[in-house]
Amino acid sequence: MKHESNINTNMKKRDEKSWKEKKSWMVFLMYSMIVVTFGGLFLSYWVYKYHPTNSNLWMVPVGLIFLVTPAFLSISVLLSDLCDEDAVNHDTNQIAIVI
Repeated sequence: MKHESNINTNMKKRDEKSWKEKKSWMVFLMYSMIVVTFGGLFLSYWVYKYHPTNSNLWMVPVGLIFLVTPAFLSISVLLSDLCDEDAVNHDTNQIAIVI
């Protein structure tokens, strides 16, 4: 009975950890969508209002930074997650032997 309790506890811990990971990804995706939308709207406003006169050119790089930054963040997080050796071993009771 005690062994079943340990298994059940480990499963609950894994479920809580996976839920926290999913929640953090959802927050990151929501943040990214908001920033990309802001960057696109910022550039659209510049095109509509200032492009014919080529004034307020500082708005273009700022809008591009907001538009492209979430893509670079996503790629860097994905690559670091793929290269992380600790992420391969999800069970804390097992020891990974690297040869």
